[in-house]
Amino acid sequence: MNIYKLIKLNRLIKNFRLKFLGIYLLHISKRRYLAIHFDPVNACNLRCKMCYFTDKDYVKKLKGIFPQEEIEYLGKAFFKRALKLQIGCGTEPTLYKNISKIVETASKYKVPNISLTTNANLLENEKLEDWASKGLSEIIISLHGVQKDTYETMMAKADYERFMNSLEIISSIKKKYPLSLRINYTFNEDNFYELGGFFKTFGKYHIDVLQIRPIIKLGNTAYNNFSLKKIIPMYDDVLQNLTKDAKKHNVMLLAHNIKQIKKRVSMESVINKYVYCYISPSDLFNENFKWKEDTYDTYAKRVSIGKQILNDAFSSKTKILSYRNDKLNYEIQ
Repeated sequence: MNIYKLIKLNRLIKNFRLKFLGIYLLHISKRRYLAIHFDPVNACNLRCKMCYFTDKDYVKKLKGIFPQEEIEYLGKAFFKRALKLQIGCGTEPTLYKNISKIVETASKYKVPNISLTTNANLLENEKLEDWASKGLSEIIISLHGVQKDTYETMMAKADYERFMNSLEIISSIKKKYPLSLRINYTFNEDNFYELGGFFKTFGKYHIDVLQIRPIIKLGNTAYNNFSLKKIIPMYDDVLQNLTKDAKKHNVMLLAHNIKQIKKRVSMESVINKYVYCYISPSDLFNENFKWKEDTYDTYAKRVSIGKQILNDAFSSKTKILSYRNDKLNYEIQ
């Protein structure tokens, strides 16, 4: 199942009532609709300047490792209803010692899309091949600079040569397994101009998806220029050229249009209230979920999720608009 086709479908359905009715039908028929976002460890090997890992007060609170013995429970409780499992969201999952067990468990429960988001500085050929053989379907690489100096400045403690070597490893493994490679490029006023040379630098690697996205505020970060005033006048021209280059390289491009850049929220994101499910050693998607006792189905029945979805399908537009956030706020080119 192609997750990007579903994202496109969500964008095509403009009526929020239809969106919620669709989720309701999936819910009552016990079909998959959850997007599980899972951070197995609250740590990172880098200190990217736009990330909250440079916020000392925040890092002090961010502790914990997900117990390996609870991976099977995680699968039993959530994976049966998961359309997607994303391993690594705001931390670095390759620091976790048993990614293989997570992927293997997700495969056992037949999760259609299993992805891993990483800065790629700790990737090892043997481990990645093991994950791919067990069912990892996509690897998502974070990138904040095309040129070496910008990359290593924006991504403190990162090594540009190691990053490039990881791309070589991924490209090699993609020849053996159906593994998709996606690059997430977060831009600001100091690295946006480098996008013009993206494919000149990275075009030789087997990239399937490129997402470019604007900086967002993630606490008291080392980098604190959140203005896009210099970018907006040139944005359309850069996007147009990048779109042409992406098509030449057969790469799917995920990007905001200029209106989305300014608004930062989208109607498409209203479904996240019921679809998005975040789990980490210190956070659980809902405080009413009873860990080690509930499954998603027992929880949903107890709190009447089906009824809530149906009620929202007939709620006022004002109420639904309050559910919007910055997720899914992009076009698939």
